[in-house]
Amino acid sequence: MQRRQILKNIAGIAGVGASNFVLGNPIATLVNLSTQRKADLLVNAKQAFSSALKTSPTLLGLQNNTGNFPPRQLTIEGKLPNDISGVLYRNGPAKFERGDQRYLHQFEGDGMINSFTFSEQSITHQGKFVQTAKFIAEQQKNKFLYSGPLSQIENSRNVSHADVVNTANINVIPVNNEIWALWESGSATAMNAETLDTKRRVNLGENSQYGDKLKGLAFSAHPKIEANGDIWNFGLSPSGHIALYQLSAKGTVKNVGMINARYRGKMLHDFLITHKHILIILPSLTANSVNDSNAMALFNSFKYDENLPMQVLVIDKQSLALKKQFELDAGFAFHFGNAWEETDGTIHFDASINNNIGVMDELSELMSGKLRSLDNSPHTALFTLHTNGSTTKSSIDGDSEFPRVYDHLVGQRNKKLYTLSHTESNFWRDTVCCLDTDSGEKDKFVYGENFIAEEHIIVSNTAKEGEGYLVGTALHIPSKRTCLNIFKADSLNKGPICRAWLPYHIPLGLHGSFKAS
Repeated sequence: MQRRQILKNIAGIAGVGASNFVLGNPIATLVNLSTQRKADLLVNAKQAFSSALKTSPTLLGLQNNTGNFPPRQLTIEGKLPNDISGVLYRNGPAKFERGDQRYLHQFEGDGMINSFTFSEQSITHQGKFVQTAKFIAEQQKNKFLYSGPLSQIENSRNVSHADVVNTANINVIPVNNEIWALWESGSATAMNAETLDTKRRVNLGENSQYGDKLKGLAFSAHPKIEANGDIWNFGLSPSGHIALYQLSAKGTVKNVGMINARYRGKMLHDFLITHKHILIILPSLTANSVNDSNAMALFNSFKYDENLPMQVLVIDKQSLALKKQFELDAGFAFHFGNAWEETDGTIHFDASINNNIGVMDELSELMSGKLRSLDNSPHTALFTLHTNGSTTKSSIDGDSEFPRVYDHLVGQRNKKLYTLSHTESNFWRDTVCCLDTDSGEKDKFVYGENFIAEEHIIVSNTAKEGEGYLVGTALHIPSKRTCLNIFKADSLNKGPICRAWLPYHIPLGLHGSFKAS
């Protein structure tokens, strides 16, 4: 697609087409649904979870959180490395209940940002809810006002655009002197990087040639940040169109494009970049044709189709035009680690790949206190897209999720892939792992079944793969406390070299970032 046509399409989105694009957002479609049938389910979910928690303390991380955490210096075990200076930010759903109701899915909870500030032999924690328009309105009324992607609220308020129900609950990245709390289907939310106070809803086109033309468009929760600071991202419309963004390190839009992927799966969580291309991998999801009002809720409106190949869209980063398309075996992935490209155009990427989307149901059942089995856990798969159009896939034994690579290698060749898996726990992940993608060797540390490990992040002051630290939080179930763990990145098997304890537990998070001082 030529640049002039792209700009014309964006202008269309911002003008007459804007309402269609935004109102067509999958979250916004919920306003037209019947809200009667599931009202009792939310009450039952709260009662069932409360009952289950009494005998299953492993559910602690999904307990409803009622308030912020003021700054508190943590108790440290071991020696805190003196070459870590900065802030670890974490985001995740934390507000699950209001009144006698509880959401039916973990992903519906309102977002809370937790920060861990490293400074001269001390670590300070604080946590604050993101003050989105939805959160503020529901706090004032002390009840749910809007239906979620699965939970239908009786007499739910209408939703004029997606940001009305934006929960800002998935990821957080540093941008310029702020942090941005990210959601799946709407705008980023800018926050004060130090105080965690909410500042504003980000208007992407502000201070650029696009002005208000991009206001309210979907901006996914998994932007890729290149070593030069450029921020790449996408946003999915249920019409099957995918918006593509290139931002500067300061958050100013440099380029925007759009492709019509004709995708009907309604959920597209993550993507990849190489140094030349954007990779959009469309999972084997399709619209659910069941004639049932339950199927109209977003999370019930799509289904996994084992006969539908995954599609890989290879998009030129300069023109933002679709260049190639590949087909892979049927599959679904929430998360990808990295992609890189050889000089002849051969592309490699990894995925934590599932053979179904059973995990969506499991995360719903957890909200009612039903423990999950981890039978549907994904595993690492290494894909190669050859220049002749063929593809190859290599699967790695064992489950894996939350893949991470060194920041300076995003879009470049990596050899180390850090993931989470489970070893002793039958409920959640309890193992951090580093896979050497060349040799297949693994270095890992097993927290054990008394811990619930969350996504771990690489912190390094050097641009050398294997150096630095792996940092992440884990919930210690017996003591009902969360701890922050620091590993040497090249020797996970030796265990954490330092551990900082909170005197309480925080809700299980999803994703985060480290901002060096």
